[in-house]
Amino acid sequence: MRELSRCQVTVSLILLGIAVYAVWGPARGAGSVTSLADHLIGVFRHGNAGHLALNCLLIGIGGALTEPRIGPAGTALLAALCAILGTVAELTLAGPGFVGLSAIAYGLAAHGILASTPPDRRGYTVVLIALALTAEALFLRPQIAVFTHITAAAIGGGFAMFGSLFGTKGPSLKPMEWRHTTRVIEIIGQTDEDDAVEAEGTFLDDGMDNMFVLQDRGEVLGVIGFGLDEQVPDLAWLSWTYLDEAQTGKGLGGQMLNDLLGKLAKKGIRKIFIETSDYEEFGKKIYASAHELYEEFGASVELTVPAYHGPREAKIIYGLDNPEAPATPAPEPGQSTGLAITELHKAAETLDVAGLHWTETPGGLTGMEQQLTQARTQKFRMAVLAIPSDLSAANSATLETQGFRRCGDLKDYYGTGLHQDWWTCDLTQK
Repeated sequence: MRELSRCQVTVSLILLGIAVYAVWGPARGAGSVTSLADHLIGVFRHGNAGHLALNCLLIGIGGALTEPRIGPAGTALLAALCAILGTVAELTLAGPGFVGLSAIAYGLAAHGILASTPPDRRGYTVVLIALALTAEALFLRPQIAVFTHITAAAIGGGFAMFGSLFGTKGPSLKPMEWRHTTRVIEIIGQTDEDDAVEAEGTFLDDGMDNMFVLQDRGEVLGVIGFGLDEQVPDLAWLSWTYLDEAQTGKGLGGQMLNDLLGKLAKKGIRKIFIETSDYEEFGKKIYASAHELYEEFGASVELTVPAYHGPREAKIIYGLDNPEAPATPAPEPGQSTGLAITELHKAAETLDVAGLHWTETPGGLTGMEQQLTQARTQKFRMAVLAIPSDLSAANSATLETQGFRRCGDLKDYYGTGLHQDWWTCDLTQK
């Protein structure tokens, strides 16, 4: 399974068990395995290939569920405790003569299953695990090390059920770590599978700086983050923000956003913008609940770009002033009134929209015809230009003659009173 490639301890345990079996072969005769030291060494020995395969399978399943949640160090500690205490229990209660990774396998499996089970169903899961262990004790003992299995399952299950007692009370926002990735992608995929794939690629390529998870007793309930604006240092853009579907309606989305605004205020961020869309599937607006959250929190739609992401999907940008941020002075008016359009690029989250780069000039509009010709040659469907409102006003007539239309602005983008105007040109029309 895909998660195993990220579970270093889990994979190492499986490979070590296989390597020991390949070098020393099956453990023949239990007479030489008598002391505690012998049994701890014998943890990585197995009676036959089937015995090894079953333990490796359980370690793989349990580790894939456990290691992303508690990390490599926590997984290694849990495995060591299960191996040592499980061995001591079996040696004390049943006597010598057993080998295998089953203590680690049962401990990781119990932890992984219970940690991934919703809290309201964990009681039933505990009962099922207890019934399985009871059946082993009644029908399979002494052929298998039952007390090892029981002890390890109790340790792993105990960690999953009660390991969060030393954590904070109630959900809290914490920096996202690599071990959270699997759960975060799962939460994003509940809303949009394409977003989940894109988010996974972003985390792999760019890391998780400025990303946070909402956690409650070790369980990841949601994710939120931000990216700093490339042009204006006191602006930020909301990043991947999703809440587990089972947690909606509890005010947790507002808590995430409020806590994030507090963190941004400490960085001097005065405003945050939120990019979204009106995307629909089977007549249902996928992001409707997110839009309600933004609006309840005080954000308002500042810009809508029709047919941006696709012919039937508009780009929507909300603006949210940060009430906790310090006041900033209005920008000084610029002296230049002209624009030079210098190059184009494929706009983010689109397939056929060209974003236009520009620089200020003393006056006039230059370079536009050449860039639009190039955009049409490259089969772009639309061109987008985002510029300060003072330059927009000075060049509006010329832009309109080039086929552009102003579709809105982002308020106070460059500072109080200086907005960012967005202009679009339909390149399919000549």
